[in-house]
Amino acid sequence: MRLTSRDTKLVKDVGLSHLLSRDQIIQLGYFGSVTRANTRLRGLVQSGLLRRLETPFYGQSLYMAGRIAPEVAGYKVGSLIESRTSSPRFIQHALSVTNVRLALISKGASEWRFEQQLWRKLGKHEIRPDGLALTSSLPMFVEVDLGHVSAEKYKAKLLGYQMLATRSNCSECYPFENFRLVTVTTGPGRARHLRQLHPTGADFEFLTTTFQELGATSVGGWS
Repeated sequence: MRLTSRDTKLVKDVGLSHLLSRDQIIQLGYFGSVTRANTRLRGLVQSGLLRRLETPFYGQSLYMAGRIAPEVAGYKVGSLIESRTSSPRFIQHALSVTNVRLALISKGASEWRFEQQLWRKLGKHEIRPDGLALTSSLPMFVEVDLGHVSAEKYKAKLLGYQMLATRSNCSECYPFENFRLVTVTTGPGRARHLRQLHPTGADFEFLTTTFQELGATSVGGWS
């Protein structure tokens, strides 16, 4: 199979996104039609670069990085492949993050950085956003909340961002000094609850919104 630059980019994207659905792959601009997507994705699966995830929890084809993806995607992406899981909650969250990414791109975000590219350790805090959207104003860290995290754990997450908001800390971790944080969650009630956890006197803007308000497709929950 002769690989194109588009194939290489797609394999890396799937690896960094954990998994992508066929429609998400099309919406991200890799293919112009379902027929073209199905044909090429079938070839990438047969070559071992992608793996089709069999799951009863989602009605559409899902794709993860395949066994030889590291040969194309490189070590940093390839080393993540073995730790992937196909639990319902994992699938729901991964698909939800990509839907938020697509919504932000439609609203003008120029670039997206992935969770694996953003992990940092700052004192006792682990900075682990679900993504980073580069916009015409401040870079925007993105947290996708499906209502599974306790208030105590979410407050600890926000305290990590508060520590990061110190310019010297931020510039040591990332190529910018200031940021805003947006949490996309399930409904208005949950959004209000999370907003109340914002640390007093924090030096970063904290926004909460819902999938519906953002225009991101919500992914149903499964047991």
